[in-house]
Amino acid sequence: MKSGRAYPQTLEIKGELYTYEKILKEDFFSINVLYLAESGTRYVLKLSDFRFILGILLTPFAILMSRREFRIYSMVADLPNVPELGPRLGLRGYLHKFIEGKTLHELEKEGRRDLPDDFFDKLKETIEEIHRRRIFYMDLNKQGNIILGDDGRPYLIDYQVCIHFKYRNRLFDKLFNLFIQEDIYHLYKHKKRFRPDLMTEEEMKLAERSEFGKLVNRYYGDPYRKIKRKIYPSGSNEIIWYKWKKMKDKTKRMS
Repeated sequence: MKSGRAYPQTLEIKGELYTYEKILKEDFFSINVLYLAESGTRYVLKLSDFRFILGILLTPFAILMSRREFRIYSMVADLPNVPELGPRLGLRGYLHKFIEGKTLHELEKEGRRDLPDDFFDKLKETIEEIHRRRIFYMDLNKQGNIILGDDGRPYLIDYQVCIHFKYRNRLFDKLFNLFIQEDIYHLYKHKKRFRPDLMTEEEMKLAERSEFGKLVNRYYGDPYRKIKRKIYPSGSNEIIWYKWKKMKDKTKRMS
């Protein structure tokens, strides 16, 4: 793979040739490229890249980000509702299998609420197992990170901003337990939005943000989103829209 922002037109994975199909998603920190084999199997190339003016100067940081994300992905790759992890590609890329289906973001746009009754129960099991491995997912608020597969199962993608609480002590444990409440809040927030008919009283309470979560959102989340929206107003569920390029989202699926 060439340096800079180039990505290969063909790839060989497990002895099978894959050809570039399209760009799935392009945001502030990465580009996701879809590849197709003659067998019909698809893989996604996640290429870490600061995609803004002069962002290429931060390539060393992109390399570190990619290495870190691949390491965390490797820690959860054995879970049934996590897409199969593929090989590394160069210093800034890695591959994972493409999940045929639609993200919650796409379902929301279509006005669909017909998720299987056990969808959020299975997603909860996956998130709880991720937490047992001392990982705070952190990005569960994004509907584009949760897929309803064509097989009816939930799939969780994108491990770029996850935090592994490697060290164990009183302070780290307390912080970890506070942070994972945010994952739980977003899980039930999505369930309340898509399947309110299945919500229990306890889940309704969990769908309310904690005081700690409100503080984090007020002093970090809101300011970060305001700055980000000035750069790409459509948000990271869409292909990036540079004000000076006016690129339009032509993709229908994300992974």
